[in-house]
Amino acid sequence: MDAVTAFIAVYLSAATNTVQDHVGDILGTEIQSQTIEYKDMPIAFQYQIWKIRGKSVCSNFNQSTANYSMCTIKAKSLFSEMCEGLTKSTSLNWRTKKAQNMYCNAAVSYKPFVAQISNATVKTAQRKKEKKCNLLILKTMNNNHPELIEERDLVCKEAQ
Repeated sequence: MDAVTAFIAVYLSAATNTVQDHVGDILGTEIQSQTIEYKDMPIAFQYQIWKIRGKSVCSNFNQSTANYSMCTIKAKSLFSEMCEGLTKSTSLNWRTKKAQNMYCNAAVSYKPFVAQISNATVKTAQRKKEKKCNLLILKTMNNNHPELIEERDLVCKEAQ
């Protein structure tokens, strides 16, 4: 292959790749990953065809329910703020418009995972009676003492 043919081949290859990359950017066909630090939390997500993939949001916190819940709530807020900020933008760049549509759609459609984790509540009187009844049932299985059986019957009757 002579130098001119090689140059033309390289030029056509570069031009083709540039066009393919540009079309790929516009259509957003490849999965893109992004992590944005928001309110002291890294919000990770993926998007494809300029749409945020809901199951990918906060996937870096899947092992911790409390952190995952907090992350998804913050992600919803992030998407809303990004939408608002990009809507106010005066840029006519096609990427800005695509990103605006992506974040605004996510702000409307994304549903965060909300988990409220708290300490166990104080045991109710009814629950305490049921527990005492169960304990007495176990005790009477090994001990047929009449007083113990009478106490079991009385406590279990109150527990019902």
